[in-house]
Amino acid sequence: ELTREYRSNAAERPKAENADASKPSLAEGLLGKIKSVSSDALQDFCDEVRDTNPESEFKIRERVELGQMGEMVLHGKGSHWVATAIYLMVVSFTYGTACALAVTVSTSMAHTYCSAVSFIGDTSECDADKAYKYCVIVSFCITLPLCFANLQKTKNFTIVIMVFRFIAIATMIAVGGYKAVGRLQEEGSVTVLSQVPTWEPENFMAVFGNAVFLFGIHHYLPSMISPLEPQRLAPRVIITAFLSCYLVILVVCVTASIAWGGEAHSQCSVDLGGHFCKVQPLYNLNFAPLPWLGGSLAIFITAYPSMAIASIPIAAITTRNTMARWLGIVLPGPDNPFTPTNVFMTLAVLMPPSIIALITKDVQAVIQYVGGYAGLTVAIICPLVLLVRLRHLLKLDTPKEKERHTDRPLKSPFGNRCGYAFVVLFYLVALSLVTKKLFFTLPVAAR
Repeated sequence: ELTREYRSNAAERPKAENADASKPSLAEGLLGKIKSVSSDALQDFCDEVRDTNPESEFKIRERVELGQMGEMVLHGKGSHWVATAIYLMVVSFTYGTACALAVTVSTSMAHTYCSAVSFIGDTSECDADKAYKYCVIVSFCITLPLCFANLQKTKNFTIVIMVFRFIAIATMIAVGGYKAVGRLQEEGSVTVLSQVPTWEPENFMAVFGNAVFLFGIHHYLPSMISPLEPQRLAPRVIITAFLSCYLVILVVCVTASIAWGGEAHSQCSVDLGGHFCKVQPLYNLNFAPLPWLGGSLAIFITAYPSMAIASIPIAAITTRNTMARWLGIVLPGPDNPFTPTNVFMTLAVLMPPSIIALITKDVQAVIQYVGGYAGLTVAIICPLVLLVRLRHLLKLDTPKEKERHTDRPLKSPFGNRCGYAFVVLFYLVALSLVTKKLFFTLPVAAR
């Protein structure tokens, strides 16, 4: 009966983005149903399903947000505070993500504007700082109404943006590779490679913070796996995706280090045909002076990060919904989004990142602190806490279960005591290195 009801609800439930927040989720409804069943009958039912069809029991059918999952399984004395801490870390991380996106998008838009001014032949000097502040305001005005829209209707637009972003990445690799080969032929491989920095400790936090944002996405696994079929192939798909991303990043870094490593200027010219510079914090800015195709290629590459404006509403909505659930606020459905509560929550999410973007353009500073602490905790410790708790609730570590040897296709190789110890040790070492680098190491210029 539980299985039939679950499948029926799963087939009829609306998509998570359009669901009424006031209604209990599928998992919560099933949990209430389970509580009405006697413990013996429930245990017999669980044993039978686990023996005959383990893929059915351990299949990820619903996208459950990390804080909501903590609220569902962390009960009892002291556990409530753990669930609250998970919510706090998730909100901090998503706020940091929104801040990084706001700075990146506004910086890209400002440089694109200056490149466009040079492209049309305007000889007046472009004030990049002033243009940046205007772009922050424009970005806020574009993002705000999108936070009240049904993003499912913008799916085709999102796909188009994604295609353009892939084209921009491929173009940067091609141009960077062309410049790198040209420099190797001109100066010689021995000279060029001797100038490529292999390890610069002062930049450790920038690399580590970006790595957390890029690869520390364990809390998104339910959203990544739930639409996949068959799910037994999900680990292979995720590994392939991670390796592909890592390979692209490696190629970008190698070509960038070789192509621009010999430049003398610290900042690139915003004029087409101007001077190039060393690798910039936003790598696309290295292509601003590129005169190819009459300068149109430079404008396209410079505008690449501004395409991430399509991601800001998603990050804002995620933060808003997480905060609302944490605070016990019921948000309206997509048919009536302009309620005072929804407007206030949306402004509370969007305004702080925009204010921070007006104060600083140093996106790496935001990434270092948010990625190094909140991001690291959300990606590593929060899933581990929930994993240990869920294994206890499912009695997966009992002698009876260990003798059963249930075949679970999504089982993590870290799902054991040695794995827990390794993850905790890695987290503590990383946290120590982050703290030491951010608070106890003097800048290079101060030595």
